Amino acid sequence: MPGYITSLMDIIKNNMYKKYNFENATEKRAADKEYGYVLMPDPDGQVKHPEHLWQHEHLQILQRHALDGNVEECKRMIAELPEHQREDTIRMLKGAVKEHGRELVI
Repeated sequence: MPGYITSLMDIIKNNMYKKYNFENATEKRAADKEYGYVLMPDPDGQVKHPEHLWQHEHLQILQRHALDGNVEECKRMIAELPEHQREDTIRMLKGAVKEHGRELVI
């Protein structure tokens, strides 16, 4: 098997990833010897999926409003989220506020 180029997804599909920690250079070299040179995927998520960056920034601002007790702004920002994310986001916000000894009523 050594000597051919494979992708990280091939390794994951075949459960070969459990044997090596690819963040460890020594183990990466060992995996390259055993499976051939492993190509890591390009970190192009922000280019192909800008909505992830928007969601991350939106959530950070939303959490700040929740911690500050600005309920009306929280409601407005939660309404901008996709329907399937709203319930989990509210639960997460209430938990974050509760950690600070307060309660968020949305």
